[in-house]
Amino acid sequence: MFAIIVHEKGGAERREIFDAAELSVGRVQGNELMLPKGNVSKRHARLLYRDGRFIVTDLNSTNGTYVNRRKITQATIVREGDRIYIGDFVLRIETSGGEGVSPDEFKTGPSAVARSTPSAPDASNVSIRPDSEGAAFTQTPGPAFNSTTSGSNPVSSDGPARLEPPVENTGTHTVGRTTQDERGEVQSNSLLDVVRSLVDRVALRLRDVDLTAPVPPSLGERIDGVLQEAWTELSEGREFPTSVAADRAIELARCELVEHGPLTELIADPTVSEVGVTRFDRVLSVRGGRTVTETGFSSDLSLRWAISRLCSEADAPLAAGEDVIERRIMPGVRLSAVMGSIAASGACVAIRKTKRSSITLEELVRRGAISRAMATFLQQCLAARVNLLVVGPRDGGVEALLSALAQAAVEGPCVFVGERDPGGSEANFLLSGSDVSTTAGALQVAASMPGARMVAELFSGDLCARIVDAIADGREGVIAARYAPSLRRGLSRLPGVIAAERPQISVNAARELVANAFEIVIEVARLRDDRHRVLRIAEVTGSAGDDIQTQDVFTFVMDRTAAGGAIEGVFSASGIVPQVAETWRARGTTVESAIFSRPPSR
Repeated sequence: MFAIIVHEKGGAERREIFDAAELSVGRVQGNELMLPKGNVSKRHARLLYRDGRFIVTDLNSTNGTYVNRRKITQATIVREGDRIYIGDFVLRIETSGGEGVSPDEFKTGPSAVARSTPSAPDASNVSIRPDSEGAAFTQTPGPAFNSTTSGSNPVSSDGPARLEPPVENTGTHTVGRTTQDERGEVQSNSLLDVVRSLVDRVALRLRDVDLTAPVPPSLGERIDGVLQEAWTELSEGREFPTSVAADRAIELARCELVEHGPLTELIADPTVSEVGVTRFDRVLSVRGGRTVTETGFSSDLSLRWAISRLCSEADAPLAAGEDVIERRIMPGVRLSAVMGSIAASGACVAIRKTKRSSITLEELVRRGAISRAMATFLQQCLAARVNLLVVGPRDGGVEALLSALAQAAVEGPCVFVGERDPGGSEANFLLSGSDVSTTAGALQVAASMPGARMVAELFSGDLCARIVDAIADGREGVIAARYAPSLRRGLSRLPGVIAAERPQISVNAARELVANAFEIVIEVARLRDDRHRVLRIAEVTGSAGDDIQTQDVFTFVMDRTAAGGAIEGVFSASGIVPQVAETWRARGTTVESAIFSRPPSR
């Protein structure tokens, strides 16, 4: 056992006792040592005990790791009395009586098998640097890793099926299921090559386990043991680069065999809004509007296992021969994927996540997304139960405005039909649906509620048609959102989507229905400075030919790009009083007409 003394800047010291050969240090839960501060990365550093020495490695953290005030760029030995600086924290290691601890004392707990490293290199005589996945790579030359494979892929590309054992040849290492052509640009001697080999060997021993289905927790201990045996075989046969860290390779292999590979952490991470897998070894995430390259899968088959497990866990298993997959895998998380013959380069995955928002119209004014006059106009539209349509890309702007409108509509309950909660008071009634039956049921309940406002993300053609039908039957106060690159494209495509769901009506008739359904349309976009703006609030005036006619009420006009890239502009009223305002007056509603003729507001 050993202790780590943690001193926080401006705070008191605390002492934590550990009994493990490896510690992960980071900001979030799941790390053995959690340091919850914003200047500490989610997975910041790793501390290892090897051959009587403690070794600290920075895991490509944002702010770096320092030992005795010197930033480390490679794995570094730390001794008792040395200070490790991570964000606002200073760490010191203490061992009993100042003596080293036997490695056997650390091999306890549920992760002991993953922390046992029978052939880890001696850190005292090698130069180590961290790679992008956090593994340690030495510069000491070692035997080349033989990544040649043979045999056919045991699972057909037509879709996931029960695992057939990989082909195993004698002689050089040829256990595998991903050919050199499938691996493409994946370099040999890499961490993922070792992970692939580990997964192959374990799969050979798990012939009785369906790896396309969720793996029961009872099999975890068995898989841990088989993984350790596979690593020992590779180590004794020198069939891997000496630079690859055992703990990291085993961790990644286990995640592919039992969980969802790199998707497990990305789905759970609240800072990730989107995930894209263009090929098994190319995984990207969007964090705060920025695209980040993540650790990939070791093979296309492992990626397809992950897709299949996610669908099964969502109680919507893959059907035989299903090539195009659309699933709501959990509340607020939607998975789209292609597999089989139409995915010539392997499976592709897109994951979109939405989160509950509590933003208000007032907050949007403060952010500069809308002007005060626009907020006043929208509030009057809500009070008069005008049917609104918000259009924009799927980048967070539409969702924010939809949430603000739902919260501003204080009269009557809001019945939300979609895949995420738009926020608002707890009294708002929430329904969600992703298929025809649940959508129909949600709308039926909404229509039966007196004075209810329907808030809907028009994510399917069936929902578009049903919402327009409901408005045609007299529903008022509908707040809908449609994802499209621009207002013009959103309005032009909507009639065709509805006509496809209602074969008995023509596109022209559907266009007339849309023009009569929504009175006010709103266009949202993210500009080059990454800030959302409402570019246009317009009134629908009718349809002519192939177009739905609109008249601008407010617009955003860009002036210039300031230093630093910020876009400056004004929100301007068109000077035209919309027809809905005259309707409000006829019904006795007070209308603040001055907002339509005020000078431009910033």
